[in-house]
Amino acid sequence: MPGTRVRERGERWEVRADHLGAFRRLVTASVGSGLIGGAQVRIDRWRRPHLGWTGAPGIPGVDVLSVQPKGDGVEVEIEVRDPLDAAVVLSAVLRTLQPTVTGFAAPTWTADVPADGVLAEQVRDVHVAGDEDPHVRRADVLVTSDGAQGSADLAERVVAVSGRMWGDREVLIDPTIHRPHGRLSDFMGQISTADEIVSSYRLGVDMPDVKPLRSVSAVTDASSLPTWLRAQLSALGVVLVESADELPALDDYLAWQTLSVNQRRHALQEYSPWPAVQPWPTVSILLSTHRPERLEHALSMIRRQDYPHLQAVIVLHGDEDDVARHAPRVRAALEGWDGEWALIGVPAERNLGHALSAASARADGELLTKMDDDDYYATTHVWDLVLARMYSGAQIVGKALDWVYLSSADTTVFRPTYPAERFATFVAGGTMMISAGDLAQVGGWRPVPRSVDRALLDRVLEAGGLVYRTHGLGYVYVRSAADGSANTSQVDEEHFLTKTVAQFPGLVSSPALGTDGVLESSA
Repeated sequence: MPGTRVRERGERWEVRADHLGAFRRLVTASVGSGLIGGAQVRIDRWRRPHLGWTGAPGIPGVDVLSVQPKGDGVEVEIEVRDPLDAAVVLSAVLRTLQPTVTGFAAPTWTADVPADGVLAEQVRDVHVAGDEDPHVRRADVLVTSDGAQGSADLAERVVAVSGRMWGDREVLIDPTIHRPHGRLSDFMGQISTADEIVSSYRLGVDMPDVKPLRSVSAVTDASSLPTWLRAQLSALGVVLVESADELPALDDYLAWQTLSVNQRRHALQEYSPWPAVQPWPTVSILLSTHRPERLEHALSMIRRQDYPHLQAVIVLHGDEDDVARHAPRVRAALEGWDGEWALIGVPAERNLGHALSAASARADGELLTKMDDDDYYATTHVWDLVLARMYSGAQIVGKALDWVYLSSADTTVFRPTYPAERFATFVAGGTMMISAGDLAQVGGWRPVPRSVDRALLDRVLEAGGLVYRTHGLGYVYVRSAADGSANTSQVDEEHFLTKTVAQFPGLVSSPALGTDGVLESSA
């Protein structure tokens, strides 16, 4: 296989790969190739995703595991107690080197699936004819080569892979490679032509190509590109247009980011392997408020979300009569909404950490995300977080604090101080998303009145987890000096007037920011 070299030494493989993308292809190509008891893997080009992070192999019976950086690469040695399919062992190595989404229902694989590295990090079980369990169904989801016989009896869901078709879906991208990691909110790079791109990436965009493409902001004459290349470039955040005349002015950061994010979102939604294997995860929005006057605004932000599997848990943080008093308002505001909702109360003497814990306990979603009662959220906000979690593999994802509305100054600022699309230690608190399982694993929300978001971020990082900050589009943080004690942030409003890239009078009205349909000035 191009980019990899394999030596079989009895029940042990020695593998050398040029880069992680080549190694991913080897993982899926080796499904069903035989049992091995260990492997020594050398990746020539590799970089830790974040600080000193190392992942877990995610399989039982690992007796030896060593991860040693070597120059620009890394060497991994693994030994397992009982021999396993080679792809399972190599996938365990991959998980130590690259973050993997938890909670994903890893499918069972059969041999000869032409996956080309897609979902290589999710190879945990390989089916060989004759190893069926007579008592328990062999698999929930089975990924198999097109035309495999008898597979329908082995699993609830069978995904037949033929070329780029996974069942009835076209899979054109690998989200662990084709993702906007490293694409900044305010960077304007070169404009390339389709001919230039095709000559450089005739065989597709592989892992070493991702970093150089961050310097490309747009490609013209895009319709002449193959569909698969358009999808890969879009997922990376490259803007595709027919003519340079369609591009915004270089200093119109909102327009540039809107084009880039809309195209990358579409590519990740339509051409990722996830929806071919399992439904998108369910999401519960957690909204805690002690300001009833903000209810209608907050509920309108929830109602506008277009993610398909949503629940809202609204916590009224005040006196014991709040739920009965405000339930009609909540019911009226959410009437006709497709999602489910629940309304609960928490006594005023309990703190914000208690309120969020109560909301999480009531939530039914696989993923939990916070929304604040005064901020603005675009319709695609939840989608952005779910997709960022998919391609980052981080335990917490959230948005960059790019857009801030300062109500006292009646000014909107574009302030991309915290770089977008990278692993980080900070995300905007009103956008945090975590799985219910990961939240429980670190002990939940801390029972503190302030810095609840920071406390959870610290817990996840201290437990060896990762935090990923995606783009800031679709979220506007509202800051008011008059809020004082009502706002848990202790940063003065004047702080947000420093280090700005652009300032606008009033509240900028834009569907991309979630501020459409509101007055441009609320002072």
